[in-house]
Parts: sequence; structure tokens; C-alpha cells
Amino acid sequence: MTTQTRQTQTNRKAKRKINKLNLWTLILVFLVFCELIVGLAGLIVLRGYLKEKPELYVDDFFSPESSNIYDKNGDLIADVGTQLRENITYNQMSESIIDSFLAVEDSRFFSHDGFDLPRFAKSALVNVKNVLTKNPARQGGSTFTMQLVKLTYYQNDETGITRNKDIEYKVQQITLARELEKKSNKKAIFELYLNKMNFGGIGNIRGIEKASQYYYGKPAGELNLAESAMLAGVINSPYYYDPHNFLDLATQRRNTVLDMLLRHGYINKKEYTLAKNIRVEDTLIDPSGRSSSGKDGNKYANQSYIDTVIEEAERITGLDPLSVAMEIYTYMDPEAQRVMDAIQSDEVENVVFPDDLIEIAMISENNQTGEIVAIGGGRNYGRGGSMLLNHATHQYKQPGSSIKPIIDYALAFEYLGWATSHVVTDKPIMYQGTNIIIKNANERYGGQMPLQYAVTWSLNTPAIQALQDVINTAGWQTVVDYIKSLGFSQVTEDNFDIGFAIGGSNFTCTAQELMAAHAILMNGGKYIQPHTISKIVFKNGTKEPINPTYEPVQVLSPESAYLAASLMYNLVPQYTYSQLLQRDYPVYAKTGTTDWGTEGLEYNIPQGASKEVWMVSETSQYTTAVWVGYEKGIKDENTYFDDYKLNLNIQGRISNEILSVLNDELHPDFIPQPEGVVNITHILGTFPYAYPLQDMDPNLITTGLIRADKAQLISLEETKIENLSSFTINDQLEASFAPYPDASKLTVAEDTMDISLYNGENAVVSAWGKRLFDESWIYGPIRYKVRIRVNGEVRGEAVSDNANFNVEVDIPSGTNIEACGYYGFENGNIQSNEICVTLKTSGSKKNPTPSPDKEPTIQVPNNTADKETVRAWATSHGGNCIDGEVKTSKMKMEIQLWMHLTQILSLIKTLTKY
Repeated sequence: MTTQTRQTQTNRKAKRKINKLNLWTLILVFLVFCELIVGLAGLIVLRGYLKEKPELYVDDFFSPESSNIYDKNGDLIADVGTQLRENITYNQMSESIIDSFLAVEDSRFFSHDGFDLPRFAKSALVNVKNVLTKNPARQGGSTFTMQLVKLTYYQNDETGITRNKDIEYKVQQITLARELEKKSNKKAIFELYLNKMNFGGIGNIRGIEKASQYYYGKPAGELNLAESAMLAGVINSPYYYDPHNFLDLATQRRNTVLDMLLRHGYINKKEYTLAKNIRVEDTLIDPSGRSSSGKDGNKYANQSYIDTVIEEAERITGLDPLSVAMEIYTYMDPEAQRVMDAIQSDEVENVVFPDDLIEIAMISENNQTGEIVAIGGGRNYGRGGSMLLNHATHQYKQPGSSIKPIIDYALAFEYLGWATSHVVTDKPIMYQGTNIIIKNANERYGGQMPLQYAVTWSLNTPAIQALQDVINTAGWQTVVDYIKSLGFSQVTEDNFDIGFAIGGSNFTCTAQELMAAHAILMNGGKYIQPHTISKIVFKNGTKEPINPTYEPVQVLSPESAYLAASLMYNLVPQYTYSQLLQRDYPVYAKTGTTDWGTEGLEYNIPQGASKEVWMVSETSQYTTAVWVGYEKGIKDENTYFDDYKLNLNIQGRISNEILSVLNDELHPDFIPQPEGVVNITHILGTFPYAYPLQDMDPNLITTGLIRADKAQLISLEETKIENLSSFTINDQLEASFAPYPDASKLTVAEDTMDISLYNGENAVVSAWGKRLFDESWIYGPIRYKVRIRVNGEVRGEAVSDNANFNVEVDIPSGTNIEACGYYGFENGNIQSNEICVTLKTSGSKKNPTPSPDKEPTIQVPNNTADKETVRAWATSHGGNCIDGEVKTSKMKMEIQLWMHLTQILSLIKTLTKY
């Protein structure tokens, strides 16, 4: 082969090498180009995936704790919140807790950057294999950090639902996990993770600390290996691995965690064996005792009180305790609350409910401070539940007669100057401007009676009259303002009317409002807003603690408050339903009843049947209001109080139980008597109150308490008589008076009185009642009197029970006289105004004939024998003799002639003796 040929061949080989190099280069360039394209596309896609990525803030990963509520002793009574959680730090966790979670969830946690590629790849291969083999099991490849990101940004913590697990979601999750690792540290991420996790259980348990307390009754820092392994296994499926639900599944899962601990070298074989041999059920506590609502075995213990606390805390702070972690300290008395819970759960032997429809409400407060110590929201709470209708704080009902001491009679003491010994008149009356007749519950009327009796037996008409007198004296607005100052939220100027006097009409209130209003009688007339919370501390420390304060407001004088309270004290031993409240310490009480009226007829409820009953019981320390009744009428279900139900005295028995638990050990004293309250002794039934007369019948004298500034006594002789409006007399001395306005005063009053309700001359309601006192018993009846003066000297007086009569006086005809007419009692010097007439006489008629419309009346001579003689004659002739007067159907002339004849016969008998 020539040199040229060899050179040619060599050139060809070199060219082929160059071409191959170029080819590979081209291929490599192409691949790089493709990679760049793919990478660029990937970056574009990745950027698209990350476009909707949440902005990461470390604070987002902190889990809000639940709020804690404590009783007056500082003992925890409830964890409340959308989730129940108590955060702890990494250093507060036991070593076994940390090892268990690392072993089963993320063994390389302290070495990766938030994304564990080997574990992620392995789980992906396993999952592909399981899909191909139709195995439903799936293996997770997420790290603690990735799971924390998921729980914070991608999962609804309440439902457990995660957004679609697509590539976009996974890319964002990994990216955010790596960001979090850069902004935080491993220990912080680990504690954030364990504080956030769902551990199942009753009450939405979240976080390792709350789970440890729930399952084992101790802090997470005290958990042993077996207990830690069980909790590490629960989070994979909080419902199915909850040992209270599925003990076998929970045990299997616990053992799997122990296997992983042994595999990764966290424990040795001996520790493994010992832990595995411990039965899961032997380590658990009863979860019913660790609920969200109390420490005892009742899941809903204290719930009526807790619901009130939550509402009050939100009102004070403007924040919801269910979502903002707070430490809330209250005034709840655990023993009193336990009694109320037992009552509304039908667990108290002495309190019997006649049916399942009847409801109750109970609430007690320290009446010196306004601190609510216990709340019974109703039998609905006894059946279980929270945030129900709290009958004690949210149900508005008519208070009935329970209102009378704090409105009608407290104001009568305040503005009318009444004493506790005041006499009232129980009679049928009408609402002003209407045809509505006000009746008592028994539709009977008693006439005059001591105030105490009217209060004790809850009589309506005296209360109505008392409040009307206050309105007439102090004004409508004064009364409305006072009632509103007692905390009755539904009272306005527009809906107030006289029916409020008996707790009827538009007057409605809650048991809480009634309790707080009554408390003013125990604390000297000061209203204090009722409240449950003593202190609020924010767990995150971002706000200063709150110590709510409630200033007392003086709404009634201490004197009037004391006087009204004394009526309630005297009621307890006298009234049937309150007698069981008697103790060896002073107890004050008032009851109330409202009825269906005609509204119940559509439910076949008898007209006027009772719908609900109240009792307010008090000591100088605590006030309790109890309501028992029906929320609504139900046809043919007897939703009313018949005699049997009334005699059960449910309200009294409930009050008795609460009174005992709050007061029996305390043994409270009487409320202190203000210096401005004094005794007053006066004639019974007088007002203004009159001095007793010397040697007066003791039964007509009474003693009571009164405000010192109102304790003025008058002489009975200051008793006012109606003014004389007209009087005439002629020269024949024929006098004519305007008839006395009250014709009944013209005779000596009997011990009964007509208290009928009249419309004109017609009696709308006929009734007779007792009379306790009348001035005529002392001074005789009212008489028409004429006094004759000549030259200023009294020459004679004439008295008659007839408005028209001849004045008999021995005065010559033609004499200038002054004749003054007036009304006056028959005896004594009490008289009306005088009307005087000056005239010249022409002579008087000696034996005037009475007007035909009047029964003849003559004065009996003072001679006793004459009196008895006339009395005998009057009786024999169909007449009568009353207090020194003879009244008969015979003519007065005949009586006088007979008297003269009797005197003549008496004279003859006397002369014959000589």
C-alpha cells in the first residue's frame, strides 16, 4: 500500500472519529437542551404549583389552647373550646414520648431538612406495589414537619378533611416544610407537632398533654414506655385506635409502635417485653370523669353555670373563650352546684316532679356582693347537653306576687311613710280606665287587715292600691325608673302599667333578675349586677388580666329595704308553702303564682289554673330564686298546677335543699336594723297614725316599725272630717245642710263593712269585709250641728242626724243671731269647717217634723232609767236604740208624748211615797 493510500485511509478514520464525536456531542447537546426545556417547563410548572402556596408565618403553627374555668376554690371545673388543648414544651415531655413518636413517625427527623427523600421514595414504591396488587394499604412518607404544614394549612382540624392530595399540594407541602425548618428549630417543630395532633377521645381532645390527662390522668412528662407507645399509635387513626372504642385495635397498634422502638434501637429486648406484657386497659382511667364539663362522673356537671360563665367572659372581653385561650376564675360553690345538678337530674328524694313536662330554674347569689354561686338551668340540663335554654338566665316569665315586697311595699315605705303595722283594705277594684276587675286568687275579699297579713297571703288588691298611691304621690316616672334600676331588662315606660304591682300584665323577668332585685332588701337597698367571674387571665400573655368590678348602686333607702325585708321574715312561719324553710337562723321568703287566665282554654286547661310558681328565699348572706312551671300549654297533657301539684310544693322543697347547703353551716344572723328605723305605737287602722287614747282597748292599739323621718303621730282629734259645702238657716231656725258625703258615717260603724265595687248605684261585685277600727267607736257617728251665738256668746247648740231640722233654742223673736253649721262627731270636739249665717229670728218651731225620707231619731235622756224605758218601748214598737239614740218607724211626736207620760207616772210614784 502506498504512502498516499495509507494517508487517505488515516484521514478517513480521523473523519469518522470526528463525526462520531460530533454525533455524541449533538446528542448530548440535544439532551441538555431537552433537559433545559424540561427543566424550564418544570420550573414553569413548579412556579405554577407554588403560585398558590400559602405565605408561611411561624406563628401560624402555634395551636390555641382551650380555656379553663375554675370554681371559687381554684379547682378546675371545665375545659372549654372548639378543641380541648393544653400546650407544653419539648422539655416537659418524657423521653419515652419523644422516642415513640420518632420511631413510628419520623426516625430521621433530627437529620433531614424537612423532606426525607429516601423515606418518601420508599413509601411511593410501596404504594405503587400495593396499587398493582390491589392492596388498599397506603404508607405515608411525610415527615413531622410536612405533617405540621398539612395540619396548619391544608386540613380542617375539626373534620379531618384534607384538600385533594395532588402533585401541587405535595410540592407546596414539601416547600413549606423546608421553609419552616429554616425559620424554626427541630425541638420547636416537634413540640408544635405534638401540641397540634388529634388524639381522639370525648370532647375534641388535642395535644399530647390533654391526651395524657384524658387517658391516664397525669402529665405527659410522667408517661411510661407502654403509655407513650399507645398515644403514639392513636394519632394514626384517632377513632379506631382509641382503646375506649376498640381495645383490640389499640393494643395491636401499641405493639406495632413498640416493635418500631426495638427496631430502631430506642429500647432493648427486655424493655420491649415488659412494655408489651402490660395490658392497655389496666393503665387507662375512666374517661367519664375527665370530660370537658367537670371532674365528677357526670359529663354535664356544672354545665348550667359553665354556659353562663362563657357568655359573661365574652361580654367582658369581647372575645370568645371557645377560640381564645383564657383562665377564668369564678365564684361557683361546688357543693351548691352539685345540689342543683342533682335536683334537675331528678336525683333528690325530697323533690318530686309530677310529670316530664314540668320545668324548673334555680339560681343563688351572695347578696352582699352579687356573686352568683350556683345555677340550675333546668331539667333539660339534667338530661344532658350544653348551651341549652338556660331557664334561670334566659327565660322570661311573669313573676307574680314574688314582686310585691320589692316594688309595692318597699315603695310604700319609701314614699308614703307606711309602718309595718299599717292597715290596708282588701276589696274588689278595677284597673283605672278599664272594666277589668282585679281579684284575689280565691276571689274573696277580707276588708281591713294588717299589712303583714296581706303580704303573707299574697292578696292582690292591697298591692295594686299601694302602688297606685305611690304613683299618685311620687309620680309614674319615679316608679318606672325604680323598677328599671332593679335590673329588670324588659321594663320600659311604654309597657309599664299598674298590673306590674302583682307581677302581671307586661311584666316579665328571668330568675336571675328576680334574685338580684330581691337581694337589695338584704344589703341595705343597693343593687349589684349579678356575676360569675372574679378574674380572667389570657394564656398567651398578650393582654393584661381582667378583674371585673361591680359597684353597688343605692336604689332604695336602707330603712325601706329593711322594712320590706321584715315583712318577708314574718311570712316564713305563717305561710303554708314557706314553713319548711324555718331554721334556727333568720330566713326571709316570698312566693308567687301566675295563671293561664283564658289562654289555656284551647289546651283544655281550666280557666285561671296556675301556670307557674315562684319562691324567693333569703338570708343575710344568700338569695335564691326558684321557678317551677310549664314552658307552654299542650292540649290534654294537664300542663297546669292542680291541687295535687300545688301541694307537692316543689318550689319550697327545692328552696329548702339549696337553703341548707348554703346556710346551715354558716348560720347567718339577722340583717342589721338601720338607725333610721324605729318602733311606732298607734291606734290600729289610723293613717296618719294616731296616739292611743288613755285606757283604750288594747286590741285597738298596735306597734310596728317605721322610718324615723316618717314617725309622726297625730291626736285622734285631728281626724279630718269632710268639709261642709253648704248650710242655710231661716228666721224660723229651720236648718239645711249639704248631706254628709259618706252616709255610712252617720251611724256607729259595725265590725263589718260594705266593700262592694259599685258602678254608680249598682254593685258590680258585692262583698263584705272586716272593719278593724272606726272613729265612731270612740266619738260616735257624724252629726249635723248648729251653734247659736248672740252678741258673740253661745246661747245654744243643736244636733241632728238629719240634714234638715229645726233648731230648738230659747231665743226671743226678733233677736239678731249668728248661726254656724258644721259636721262633727256626736262626742268630742272634732268638727269640719263652719259656715255661719247672720239673721234675725222670728221664733223657732219647738217640735219639728223630720223629713219623710229620714227615720225619726230622738236623744235618750241621760237618766239611765229613762234610757232603759225608751229602749223597751222602742223594741216593743218595732224600733231600735243604738248608742243613746232611739230609731223607730213611729212618729217622733208619739215617742216624746210617751216619754212625758212615763215621766209623769214616775213622779206620781215618787209622791205617793211621801
